[in-house]
Amino acid sequence: MSQEIKAKAEAVIEKLYKLKEETSDFYKTTHNILEALSKFTYTGLDDLISEIEEIRDDLEDLVEAENQ
Repeated sequence: MSQEIKAKAEAVIEKLYKLKEETSDFYKTTHNILEALSKFTYTGLDDLISEIEEIRDDLEDLVEAENQ
């Protein structure tokens, strides 16, 4: 169970790193940054929130199982 949680957390971190790259003004123009943020908020933000909630629920289940 803990390996699954770790894998889910790493997937979320990877998505955040990708967003960071897509919105870096070192490589991108303002237009590209705004487009990447817009696309992320339209498609990726809900998924990311759901994935984080799933990790939270898994952690709560793990703690509950350890306390029994």
